[in-house]
Amino acid sequence: MNVRIVIRRLAVGPAAGLAWLAWRQHRVAHWTALALAALAAIWGVWQHGQLVGAVESWATNCPHGRPLGAEGPSVCDGTPRAVSTVMTAARAPLRFLPVAVGALLGAPLFAQTLKDGTHRLVWTQSVSRRQWAAAKLCVTGAVTVVAALLITAPVTWWWSTIRHGRTATGPLGTAWRDTTPQSDWSYLPYTGPAGIAHLLLALATGAAVGLLLRRVLAAVAVSAAVALALQTGLEKLRPHLLTPTVRRTDGDAFPDWTLNAWHLDQGYTHADGSLTATSPCPPSTTWEALQRCEHTRHITGTYSRDLDPQQFLPLQWIETWICLTATALLAAFCLVHVRRMRAR
Repeated sequence: MNVRIVIRRLAVGPAAGLAWLAWRQHRVAHWTALALAALAAIWGVWQHGQLVGAVESWATNCPHGRPLGAEGPSVCDGTPRAVSTVMTAARAPLRFLPVAVGALLGAPLFAQTLKDGTHRLVWTQSVSRRQWAAAKLCVTGAVTVVAALLITAPVTWWWSTIRHGRTATGPLGTAWRDTTPQSDWSYLPYTGPAGIAHLLLALATGAAVGLLLRRVLAAVAVSAAVALALQTGLEKLRPHLLTPTVRRTDGDAFPDWTLNAWHLDQGYTHADGSLTATSPCPPSTTWEALQRCEHTRHITGTYSRDLDPQQFLPLQWIETWICLTATALLAAFCLVHVRRMRAR
């Protein structure tokens, strides 16, 4: 990068000059991220049309899951490809998207600049280290938000269409319920504000790791591992963020699942009101033996533990605030740590 251009830009205005510098230093990564996000958005919109068309075709040819006419068996054989793409194939790249953001956008944000030594030039101008770090975080954060919006918008459209389709009546509603999974909660970290917050957290994680390690390759590897660990941790934490609904029965049959609910677990209830997820009775060859065992163990019925459909959005906002809070803490760490660094 031309030194005179940098100095001239910083002299015009520290804020505008730093923003320009932050964009220019990582413009290849920024443009690549935006271009890939735009392509993903176009594909997502197209895939939505494929999804709706596949389910409508199923409703026409397979009412109540039964084929009609000569084309019935081929049309009704298994899950429509468009539904499998949306519910299964697209899930893997969406899940590892924060890993890619943390490793490829976040990790080089400071590590590359510190490795090249261009930070020393900026630090000698009329800008503070904190301003320099804030500019880099804000510019790349804005790029991440735009890219996240492009990706999460069609995914949110998928989720909304599937959820409303499953509650519809008539053959079309039956087709949505027959062709899509019982629960749509797997979309939670990829839709709405949560999808954006997860990517910002990954970016801040990578930036903090790069600032600490100051080596690009090491920062990329560690950032990917930390981002993946954060995703796994949030997945484990998610079902415990809200109080589930426990439905009980007095018989041996488990309660029916609520449409669009997140089924957490099911099991058996005791006379004292306690719950057990596994049967305390060994497998029996006769119904009478099983009944005797349940009576001896004071089993009085069954239960099902679920998060209701109305809890989807509250849970999404809770996870969003968790991610944004962690992002703010990591960004604050970067702004504090950069002041203590030696200009080596």
